[in-house]
Amino acid sequence: MLTGNILAVKQDDFGANLDDKKITEASKIDISQVTLKITKLTDISQSDKTSLFELFNKFKLVILECEPLPNPQDNLLALNNFFGSVKRHKRSDENGIVLVENLGNSPLATTYVATTNQAHLMHTDGPYEMEPPKIVAMQCEIPSKHGGLSQIVYSESVYEYLMENYLQELHRLFTYPLTITRGDQTARRAIFLEKEGKISMSFRADSVVSIAIPSQLENVYRIIKNYVNNPKNQLIFKLQANQILVFDNTSILHGRTSFPENQVRKLNRLWFDGISEYTHHIQLGFIPKSKLLHP
Repeated sequence: MLTGNILAVKQDDFGANLDDKKITEASKIDISQVTLKITKLTDISQSDKTSLFELFNKFKLVILECEPLPNPQDNLLALNNFFGSVKRHKRSDENGIVLVENLGNSPLATTYVATTNQAHLMHTDGPYEMEPPKIVAMQCEIPSKHGGLSQIVYSESVYEYLMENYLQELHRLFTYPLTITRGDQTARRAIFLEKEGKISMSFRADSVVSIAIPSQLENVYRIIKNYVNNPKNQLIFKLQANQILVFDNTSILHGRTSFPENQVRKLNRLWFDGISEYTHHIQLGFIPKSKLLHP
């Protein structure tokens, strides 16, 4: 399982000193095991379709490596056939796509980290939404030459770490909700939710959202923030042009390292609700190895 891979590299507060080559060597991740090469998603074969769901369910993510198209976004939009209806974001275009690129001195930079070249701390998408997206797709059009590395943390690893070291605090994460606000959007939800034997996670910790944390969670919230933003607990890799990272937003936290202000990095993001004719093929959340026994 990919969760066994760790990194032994140093990182400053914004991830600016992470060296691409050192990270690639230290992570020892054979990214090819989660990469599926497809000519185009609009004409996917049955065997590739089977492989797509097998990889997604096993690793909670899959990287689709597509042949270039005149309009690259056609491959991204084709994913709604498998992962459900597109969920819109305030910055979505008419197709629901959100551009992830550095907009320099744009006023958006104070509200959306995705419009800057700064590091994006580990998080799940849409915790301030009444119904966060179940699945997220990130398509790379132009990778930055340096930095801008994708970071992944499995929520299952967070759960197991807390189970082993902070059992009492882990119990509280199912009971006490956070109140997360972004602009005029507010939602109250627990960090961990258990439903039908599966656990999902929702988490965010940065300056562009306002988070009301119950006193019972203040300590464990800091513990989680430190754990997920420690490179030793992350999978770190570079998403290349024409690759699409698709992941389970209920069991994956993601982020990215910073990149130079003068370099171009362009990604397209889509959110999906997970409801499609293939829903029965999609396994969201995780089944914990260690059962949490309620006191």
